[in-house]
Amino acid sequence: MRIPRLLTILGPASVLYVLAARASSNAAASPDWFLVTLSLALSLTPLAVLGSWSSRRGASRLAFMGVSLAIAMASARTASPLLELTHDIAWLLTTLTMLDLVLPRDTGPLVRFGALGALALAAFFGAGLAQQGLLPEMTFAVVVVLGILATGALHQIVLVGRGHVVEGGLSGIALAGLAVGLAYCWFGPFEGVLATTVEFGVASLLWLGHLAWLDPGWRSLRRVGVPVVIASALCFAVTLTFAPDAPLARWQLGLFALGSGVLWWLTFSLVRRLSNRAVWSTAGRLADAAEAARARLAGGAALDEVAVGTLVPFGHVFEGGKGSPPALYTLEPALRLRLDAGERANVRAAKAPAAITRALLADGHQGVLDLVDLRARVVREPSIRELVDTMEDHGLGCALPCVHLDHVEGVLLLPRGDRSEALSGTELDELGRLADSLGGALASALAQRRADSHIHELSTLRREAEDRITALEGELDQVRGQCDVLGRGLAEDRTLHVAYSQSMRRVQTRAIELAPLADPVLLVAPAGSPVLPVSRFIHDRGPRWKAPFVVADCSAAPPDQVARLLFGSQTDSRTGWFQSAGGGTLLLRDLPALSKTNQARLASTLGEPDAEAHESDEPRRVRPRIIATTRAPLDELELRGALDSELAKHFMRPGLTIPRLSDRREDVPSLALLAIDRACRVLARDPVGITEEAMSALVDHDWPGDVAELELIIELAVAKASSKTIGLRDLPPLAWPGAEEDEPLTGTYIEVERRLLERALLRSGGNKSEAARMLGLKRTTFLDKLRRHGLEQRAPHDLGGTAVG
Repeated sequence: MRIPRLLTILGPASVLYVLAARASSNAAASPDWFLVTLSLALSLTPLAVLGSWSSRRGASRLAFMGVSLAIAMASARTASPLLELTHDIAWLLTTLTMLDLVLPRDTGPLVRFGALGALALAAFFGAGLAQQGLLPEMTFAVVVVLGILATGALHQIVLVGRGHVVEGGLSGIALAGLAVGLAYCWFGPFEGVLATTVEFGVASLLWLGHLAWLDPGWRSLRRVGVPVVIASALCFAVTLTFAPDAPLARWQLGLFALGSGVLWWLTFSLVRRLSNRAVWSTAGRLADAAEAARARLAGGAALDEVAVGTLVPFGHVFEGGKGSPPALYTLEPALRLRLDAGERANVRAAKAPAAITRALLADGHQGVLDLVDLRARVVREPSIRELVDTMEDHGLGCALPCVHLDHVEGVLLLPRGDRSEALSGTELDELGRLADSLGGALASALAQRRADSHIHELSTLRREAEDRITALEGELDQVRGQCDVLGRGLAEDRTLHVAYSQSMRRVQTRAIELAPLADPVLLVAPAGSPVLPVSRFIHDRGPRWKAPFVVADCSAAPPDQVARLLFGSQTDSRTGWFQSAGGGTLLLRDLPALSKTNQARLASTLGEPDAEAHESDEPRRVRPRIIATTRAPLDELELRGALDSELAKHFMRPGLTIPRLSDRREDVPSLALLAIDRACRVLARDPVGITEEAMSALVDHDWPGDVAELELIIELAVAKASSKTIGLRDLPPLAWPGAEEDEPLTGTYIEVERRLLERALLRSGGNKSEAARMLGLKRTTFLDKLRRHGLEQRAPHDLGGTAVG
């Protein structure tokens, strides 16, 4: 049980006990019934404190102050030394309670208890010296009066320090007047009923003044006003009926006090029921709601939690009232927060009224917008007319800016309700403290909300990126098919162009002559010859050396996709080889592998005017230079009908023929050493040499697979060599079995077919298109046979049989 509730029982019981002691004292006649009524009325003051919220600072002290004043009144004006002492101590306790209430809440315990102890010691020390005759007899009363005056001065200082200059001055004057009146009662000018009336007036005004300070709307007193009157009348009637005129014995006095307590408990239950049903004005309840809202704010709370903690207390204050319910608006982002029927936050995108926002963001504006105060100023300040009209149209009583670090985070709009007076200083103080706390809570919640929104946006962007990546991966798979075709032969670019023989020097000279020209060039070269280095040599020494150099293997492209790969597709926005090499060089390997339809289309494209001379609003890219390779001369291709006649006309200019490796054996040692160096780097081995015997075997070999076969043989030998030199035993067999060789075609058909496939792959250097041509098979048929024999993923050096011969 809280102290105010406990005092509602112990207070009246204590007063009745003092009154009974007063009545049974031989030093006084039966107590004056006027004094009995006044003291019992003061003993019921803790009931009024019950109307204030339990979180209200000073509620317990105010209840204790009321009981002390009631005991002081009950023991006043008697000849009993014990009751006189009780009267003096009760007033001292009242003065100490007043001093404790007026001290600021942030006062340290040492200062607070030091001040209270100093006043109590001064009173008792003065009383002790007065008994010894060293000081006047009324020293104790003088100290109490001076304590009240000091409390009034401190009260004035506190109020003035908070900006309430007028209230502070009036409070100081009032307390000084009450202290003077109390002194007149104690020191002689007032006597009898007048003195009793003045002392009661001082006591009641002191208590009501502090109640008004703690509860500006007097809500606490008004809620229990009628029940207190009823309880007072009931207690007075019972006391008048049952109190005997003769002095009471001690046990009778105790039984009477116990009975009074039980009677008061029954009255208290009735008061509670009546006060809970009372409905009073909302004026003055804003301070309590603001303090409760500030207590409910928690650091790091989400936006909806901040809204619930702030709006629920104000919702109880304005419940059932007119106008819109309390609402909390944020400025960035613009949101409106209200409570639904279940006291849950309802967050929607909405802006605060524009006039209120402008007023809060105006330079020099500080504090709460109070409609009553604005109405009083509107005649002198016509500029706020729009603001007043807006607040009246929305049924608003005040607007509270929520500021954090000089930045307005939001605004709390409270309805007008039934109040007609301006906000009091205490309400403004509590609302100001709430604004500071709410501004910080909103800043934290909005930052968290923005972070969550940013995370959501990033998650959405991530999902979209993942979907885009999935789509691009599908496109990439298609592009890889093109790149696989475009990139065929790029590995040959690492084989340096060696030209020690006369035939290769003539090739180099002819390539230099062809480099500056723009006409198509036909390279006639056997399988495995270095067509890519020669083509790159022509490109790098011509005027297009900064432009793209695109390599396309016509035999590697699927027949049904050659046209799309070569010329692109407008339906799926794909760029073909021809467009990719615009302004540069396009190397078409194995030109006869193109179908006649595609050959005719290529001839038509080459016959069009150059894009540089093409008149159009959107200029096209410059047509690439074409370098095509074949295995047979041009006249032989025309004779066999393997080349379109119109396309052949574009290659009538003398081209370039690359000799076989067997016709330039003097280049073999240099090519072999370069291949050894490359193989060592690829296989992560230390550099190795080669014996003269092994080099002689390489020079004497016919090399039907040309340079590609030489590189493959060297790579196999480097992988097999166990010493620092490649010996003859490290070289694979350098013979391609023919029909006249001694090795019979022994074994089943499947075994013979497997050996032929393996040897074709070895001879072609792993080039499946070249191996298919060697066997006279279509590429798709060759690939199908590789899959059936499990050779599709085999590396060249893993294949059995003899090497390329």
